Amino acid sequence: MKNLLLATLFCCVYSVAWSQTGEEEYLYLTFGYQEQLQKGLDDKKGYSWKPITKYKFTDKMGLPMLRRNGMVSSFDFEGLFREGEDTPCSIVCIYRKDENMKKRDGVFIPIPHHESGQDIRAKADEYLKSEVNFKSEVMYHYAIALGRLAIKQSQNEVTTQTLAGGN
Repeated sequence: MKNLLLATLFCCVYSVAWSQTGEEEYLYLTFGYQEQLQKGLDDKKGYSWKPITKYKFTDKMGLPMLRRNGMVSSFDFEGLFREGEDTPCSIVCIYRKDENMKKRDGVFIPIPHHESGQDIRAKADEYLKSEVNFKSEVMYHYAIALGRLAIKQSQNEVTTQTLAGGN
């Protein structure tokens, strides 16, 4: 059931407009961006990152001895934009278990464009299944966050079409 829900949400996210993700961009999303942040490097030449949306939630796994009812976690979605383009070629989701955690220390989850090659989409799916081991509560919130991303991206697409005089 959980996998069906995630697959449906991925389809919704993928159905909004942005450019295809290439192999080099997939590797940058999955590994390079985090390394760039950790080392304080500049963005890859010809690309830039822009925040898209953020989803915060309270992890109910409280720590009673510390008098905490749970920690505030977040999913930050950022778009990778090619120079001169106004839609992202890829999106990365950065999971931060604690809102005070630095972005560079989060879990980076690639979300390639739906029209990317099957090999890129398969790598992203496999990465989520094998490398990202969320407990069920976090996976539940990830599904909600993907839904919010899909809504945000579809709103951006409508705005872009309206400004361009499209339907």
